[in-house]
Amino acid sequence: MAPKITEEMRQALNQQPDRPLKIEDDQTQKTYLLIPQENFRQWMDDELRRELQIGFDEADAGQVAAWNVESILKEAHLRHAAKSE
Repeated sequence: MAPKITEEMRQALNQQPDRPLKIEDDQTQKTYLLIPQENFRQWMDDELRRELQIGFDEADAGQVAAWNVESILKEAHLRHAAKSE
């Protein structure tokens, strides 16, 4: 299923063609992003680079800590189980 965009969405997209449009669902309180398919890969690459740069900058500033993969996985499993309930 491919729902059609509204005129309101089309106008908002035209006002900010270089970034995704946030769409809010007033029934579920969820926010969605609408982005042209041909721009999606570049947007994802830019977001990943931005987030990685934050980590690199923190590491360069000495803001690092030891981490344990097993404890991280355990916490992730606990969070997932809590969401499933």
